[in-house]
Amino acid sequence: GSLERRRCLYLHTGRAWCQMVEVLLAALILVCSSVSCGSAGGYTGLPALGGIYYYQYGGAYSGFSGADGERAQQLDQRFYLLKLPIARAAMAVGGCLLVFPCVLILVGVLRVPWHFPAWLLIECTLYIVIAVGTVPALYYFLHSLLSVYSSSVCKEREQLYRSKGYQGFWCSLHGAEIAAGLLGCLAALAYLLSAGLAVRDYRTVHEQKQKPLQL
Repeated sequence: GSLERRRCLYLHTGRAWCQMVEVLLAALILVCSSVSCGSAGGYTGLPALGGIYYYQYGGAYSGFSGADGERAQQLDQRFYLLKLPIARAAMAVGGCLLVFPCVLILVGVLRVPWHFPAWLLIECTLYIVIAVGTVPALYYFLHSLLSVYSSSVCKEREQLYRSKGYQGFWCSLHGAEIAAGLLGCLAALAYLLSAGLAVRDYRTVHEQKQKPLQL
């Protein structure tokens, strides 16, 4: 009925579109973080099915022999464990950022801001806090990854693989990690935009609610 139509109208507002963009960005951050967690470098990622196959049958170290193969596997495992806490933290943040705009979309569809306009100011405050908090979070993410890549484990691992002619085991940020950082910056800008839209909508709702009193 008319109530359902009014609820669906929210999905055509600027704030709803911005929130849907935030959902998309958070999902991409989550995917990029999982790739960072699942990739130990090259094609020998421990969690990947291909990696398990290679480890199972020794194909990952076909260019190694004896102690070198065992050393390569140990370095892979240690390198993976160094990156794991960082990737898990990034995935947790990405998951929270994914849930947050979904909740706000539901709140908007249920017309809570119309019945309780102060909610828009709360929403604005939350957006500003998240946008500001994204900056140190990105710094911690990238700084921690660079610390892992500058570790002796990564350097020894890179040299060992390079000595056998393998490529793709460099001690530097890879595409998914760089993409996660850029997506985080875009998400912070989207949160600031949503904060501004929340303030604008608060003024609009407040003015509309004042009209019957003026009449």
